[in-house]
Amino acid sequence: MRGTLGGVDEVRAAGAVGDAHTAMTPRLAWPAALFARRFFDRFALDEGEVKLLRDMEERGAVLYVMRYSSRLDYLLFNWLFLGAGLRLSGAANGIWFDYYRPLRESVPLLLRRLVRRLRRGSRGVREQGRRNLRAVLNAGGSAFLFLRTDKIPSAALPRRRALRSARREHDYLAGIIDGCFDEYEGPVALVPLALFWRKGPTAQRGFLDLFYGGPERPRSWVKLLSFLLNYRNLTVRVGTPVDLRAVVERRRHEGRERVARRVRRVVMIFLRREEKAVVGPALRTPDRVEEAVLADPAVRAAIEAAGSAPGAVLRARGTAARHLREIAARPSSVMLAGLAIVVRRIFRRLFTRFEVEGLAEVIDAVKLHPVVLVPSHRSHFDYVILSYLFYERNVVPPLVAAGSNLSFWPLGPMFRRGGAFFLRRSFEGDRLYAAVFGAYVRLLIKDGATQEFFIEGTRSRTGKTLQPRLGLLRMVLDAYASGVRRELYLVPVGFTYERLVEEGAMAQERRGLAKRGENLWNLLRARSVFGYRFGGVTVRFGSPIAMSRVLESARAGSDAAGSEPDLRVVAAGLGVELSRRINAQITATRSAVASAALLSTPGPALRVAAFDARVRETVALLDLLEAPVDASLRRCLEGDRPDAAAAMLVVAGQVRRRSSPRADYLEIEPEHRGALDYYRAALTPVLVWPAALALALREPVPASELGAHAGRWLDVLELEYFPLRGEARERRLATLCDHMRARGWIGRGGDGAWRVTPDGGPWIGFWAAQIRPVLEAYRATLDAVRAAGARGGRRALIEAAQAVHREQLALGEAVYPEGVCPVACGNALDWLVSCGVLERTGARGEAELGPGPARERLAELEATLSAALD
Repeated sequence: MRGTLGGVDEVRAAGAVGDAHTAMTPRLAWPAALFARRFFDRFALDEGEVKLLRDMEERGAVLYVMRYSSRLDYLLFNWLFLGAGLRLSGAANGIWFDYYRPLRESVPLLLRRLVRRLRRGSRGVREQGRRNLRAVLNAGGSAFLFLRTDKIPSAALPRRRALRSARREHDYLAGIIDGCFDEYEGPVALVPLALFWRKGPTAQRGFLDLFYGGPERPRSWVKLLSFLLNYRNLTVRVGTPVDLRAVVERRRHEGRERVARRVRRVVMIFLRREEKAVVGPALRTPDRVEEAVLADPAVRAAIEAAGSAPGAVLRARGTAARHLREIAARPSSVMLAGLAIVVRRIFRRLFTRFEVEGLAEVIDAVKLHPVVLVPSHRSHFDYVILSYLFYERNVVPPLVAAGSNLSFWPLGPMFRRGGAFFLRRSFEGDRLYAAVFGAYVRLLIKDGATQEFFIEGTRSRTGKTLQPRLGLLRMVLDAYASGVRRELYLVPVGFTYERLVEEGAMAQERRGLAKRGENLWNLLRARSVFGYRFGGVTVRFGSPIAMSRVLESARAGSDAAGSEPDLRVVAAGLGVELSRRINAQITATRSAVASAALLSTPGPALRVAAFDARVRETVALLDLLEAPVDASLRRCLEGDRPDAAAAMLVVAGQVRRRSSPRADYLEIEPEHRGALDYYRAALTPVLVWPAALALALREPVPASELGAHAGRWLDVLELEYFPLRGEARERRLATLCDHMRARGWIGRGGDGAWRVTPDGGPWIGFWAAQIRPVLEAYRATLDAVRAAGARGGRRALIEAAQAVHREQLALGEAVYPEGVCPVACGNALDWLVSCGVLERTGARGEAELGPGPARERLAELEATLSAALD
């Protein structure tokens, strides 16, 4: 039982006691012990941190440093140190702790303290406190140093008195540094500590903070009340120890005062960074947000462009304010805490597990500079999961750019208080709205807030990453280039679901059915999903991309030396790179690999033996290309049960396992081919590489030309999968060629050309089949363009291409029904534009298309696709 030492040796735990009035106690008074047992028992220091602190204790003295003095915080660490068997603090500044001891100890100490104050006065008491701290450290004990101890908020102090208070606080640290110069015999480890009783953002309260204290340093009774409301959200951060003796020896020539300032700065930087990660930047009030946004130069220019008519500028300013209220988030730590409880229960019901990789590096980045998360978008759960992961790891969740379709009641107000800010699907042509939204994004970056936006713009209905939408990315680039922050990080994030909660709706929408709108009625109808389990979710965070390096690289590649790069061009290249990195974070799950194996044949069924072989070869190729593979899939192979990869599909009724006297087989339920293709699509950015080689090997190919042949197919599919270019492409193709040769699938004849071997034919066909549905969609699109005379609206041509593909399926000219996909048809149109076959006029979404300068290439491209599909 904590509150007493238990099995820990009392002398060692107590350590060197320099001041019984401020030292921690091995035995707490029963009220304090009861309080601590009720509220602190659920917390413990991390095992790694305990080991680190014990190592420090073995070497010598330990000085724990916190920003603000607090008896509540000190009591917590007293309790935590007892539980971990760590040495207790023998002294502390700016705090009295004697009345937390048992009554027989506290009463004499209280009387002694009163006598000391009467005899020596407050200055003498402070001087004795400095000597006590130094005595404990000189004896090799542990002590606490609070950098700020004044009890009245500094904003309310007269300037002269505030300066005196600050100097007194500096004296304690300076005295310890003096000891390192002169008297301490052993090492002195300085360990910064950061402690937070609440998670989530805090608002700037201005005048109220004068009376109740700032949010980081409230009055004692306010802190106790806040603790009772938020104690479950306790966050403790232990910083990297600093060897004070070593610092002094290295910098002795700088003098005591400069060394003390340097050490204080190191501690304050750590504390500020930890505070930024846990609570984020202090939030502006709505009035201050409006004031800052409307003062933005771009917004002022848009307002002034409203015209010179009487009242026009005033009306435009009012419109801008309404736009801002429609956009801006109103994050609340109370709402975040409530949502966390609800979301935790929902996730336990829906998902079996969460696998998270790379988040620690992102959290480190959040402590330094603003971070913009750029995740894949597969489900409405994406942004909820990201915010949940941050919150559970005691990091303030990001502010999320959400579509205005999600602002419906009651979710809209909840999301807004949870950190969502809303944007219209399109605001092209509305200069004022675009200026307000850009100014708001710029303000968030200036304030250091973590943001999140989906570069695809909408959820992917195909399962693969969509072409990047560059509007928000350009705003982020513009904000950084304008100098609002010294650095900014972009972080690609990949979501992988073993089964998608919205898979039924996705399958319908990818066939061209109208999207069901988001509203309260559809939300209530969606409650049926809580009767199912959807397996695991993997979230992988890529390495942060420093914006300074992006612009530096763009300047280096600029034609004119010293000129600033075109940010539109930079955004286009960066969008493709982010999409490529997002693809690299997608994990191969059981459902994805099983779908790739089953859909590689146009028929509805596959023998289990053939399925097992295809699963093994797919995982081997994923490992070769260093693609992440889910642990549950690995266990299937390690247990020699590759057929278990289809288990989730069988349980969901999407695949049936049939018994047969000849051999068991797996049969796809026809209405679920679209769902399986959705899962396979997560792998196609990797599978496109062997598929491109397979297409290039339809005929014997000279060894020197194989890479070029495969590269042409990768160029055709550029808008689908964002494949690597340049030397990286050549290396990957060479690696795959070696792999296929080692497997015995290809060989070189007497003429030196690469040929498919008899044993390799089925495998080359297997890889090519992974992208045949997309190629069928492209061929149908080219047919529709030719029939329309290379003219028409984008949407009309997509619908015509889908009709052509359905006709080809009926006639047996196409074999993969999952190729009837509007996204693939739209990408085919964009490919024709990039080839010069078509020209676009107007906005991308509603563009009118007409013949381009290379219109004669249409027949050539049709022939190439048809030959690949024969």
